[in-house]
Amino acid sequence: MKGVRDRLLLGSLAAVCVAWGCATEKSMSPAPVAGTVVLAPAQYALYTGAQAAGPLELPAADSAGAQYLVVGQFATGVGDLGAHFVLAGATVPSAAALRIALAPAAPPRLPLALRFEDNLRRLDEAAARASLGQPPARAPAGSAAFRGPPALGSQRTFVVCADIACGTTVSVSATVQVVGSHSAIYVDDSAPAGGFQPSDLQQLGAQFDSVIYPIDTAAFGAPSDVDTNGVVLILLTPQVNALTPAAGCGSSYVSGYFFGYDLAPATRTVYNNGEILYGLVPDPGGTVSCAFTVSQALALLPPTFRHDLQQMISFNQHVLLRGGTTEAPWLNEALSDLAEELVGWHYDSLGGGEGGGASAEASDFLSGDVYSAFQYLIYPSGQPIVTLDGSTLGVIGGEWLFLRYLADQFGPGLTQRLEQTALVGSANVANATGMPFATLLGRWALALWVSDLPGFTPDSTLRYRNWAFRTTFASLNAQDPTDFYLAFPLTPGSTSVSTFSLAGTVTSGSGAYLVVTRPPNAAALALSFTAAGGGVLPASGNPQLAIVRLR
Repeated sequence: MKGVRDRLLLGSLAAVCVAWGCATEKSMSPAPVAGTVVLAPAQYALYTGAQAAGPLELPAADSAGAQYLVVGQFATGVGDLGAHFVLAGATVPSAAALRIALAPAAPPRLPLALRFEDNLRRLDEAAARASLGQPPARAPAGSAAFRGPPALGSQRTFVVCADIACGTTVSVSATVQVVGSHSAIYVDDSAPAGGFQPSDLQQLGAQFDSVIYPIDTAAFGAPSDVDTNGVVLILLTPQVNALTPAAGCGSSYVSGYFFGYDLAPATRTVYNNGEILYGLVPDPGGTVSCAFTVSQALALLPPTFRHDLQQMISFNQHVLLRGGTTEAPWLNEALSDLAEELVGWHYDSLGGGEGGGASAEASDFLSGDVYSAFQYLIYPSGQPIVTLDGSTLGVIGGEWLFLRYLADQFGPGLTQRLEQTALVGSANVANATGMPFATLLGRWALALWVSDLPGFTPDSTLRYRNWAFRTTFASLNAQDPTDFYLAFPLTPGSTSVSTFSLAGTVTSGSGAYLVVTRPPNAAALALSFTAAGGGVLPASGNPQLAIVRLR
């Protein structure tokens, strides 16, 4: 869907274990919730609601001292909440307070490609609601109604979005160039010169049929087949290129999309009435918009198809099969980003990368997720992972980091449980994991820092299993210090004084990080997590303090 960044060989991606093949470890239970935070090293506790406001007491330190990671967060499934907060500590008698302020630059304007996707997902939701009570007819392969795939060389007309709001459409004529086991590729008859050769299209079709489709359907379930042809249609058209103004090619571009209007009973008959993935075409001369070469298009399209096939499957599973609404935007996006990652691990397992690292194909699928994750970790508290729409790259990175953590913790069946249900959003996550959503957010927030913290052995519930992010980001920082300008982007505030305050903004699902070091024999310390003026943070945000003792 969104434009994929230039390829970066991820070097030592350092999967902690082969994807999905991890042994289950015994977990310590969180310490009991109490007014005094009594934790042994590596133990953690979650304090929610009124308890999060505090004060909570960190007990007096012994002769060895102590150190804690404290995360103040909005542990809520309500999207796009935000509030100014103060995370404060004080002893009695109190000293002059150390004030730590989180004051990042304003987030950038939403990139064009992400605005386009937000627009489509809002339209999908409207089409799903308009279709409630209108289940589609489904004709399985082999039935009398099954028509089979289109014939090689046949032509048809498609309705295609003509602007990023999809407020206008245009009709295009296209011809079938490749027919495979799971796909049929149409190329717009008006595609610019210097485009795909037959061998390029065969390569795209084979990659979709043998890699993308099997991995996606195994992880999420089957797409629909409302047009009873047994394949997903792939339409490569310069109308996708035209969605990006030429002046914006250097910052964000649309590489392809899925549109639920093609499937929803209320809209499909006036659109394309079938399972369609749209993609751009090579345009080396830049006659339509961005000057994409054949090799660039071949690198962009497979991750786009992988991302958008998940959206198609989700629409089928939630809307068509179960008569529900579309998945919550933040979780739908996270599942699509996880879909890209899973194909990346497939290619990584084949080898061929520099120094035994990720292959070029793996990097095509993985680099976007990792770059977005970097953008999130730079400033987690002010970027909500539970959103209604309007996601930035950093927000998308946080959503992927959360879902990747859940997949590591709950295993390969999680993605199917999340997809094959009428539940959406936080209720879907809680049902699929059997855990309260706030608990999952608290554990995840701690895992982002301690999962591969040197010299620290975290509880099994605070671990990523497929990524060692400190190793990954250090490798990328060495390769590309311009884009990855920190060896590890998450940098908590830090204090060892007796009285302090950390101030900033906290948003839905995300948290602010502070490392509190207690010197040997330091007095007890009272912690509070309040609104900026000392009042109570909004209950709709479900304020939560997640605390783990580091030593």
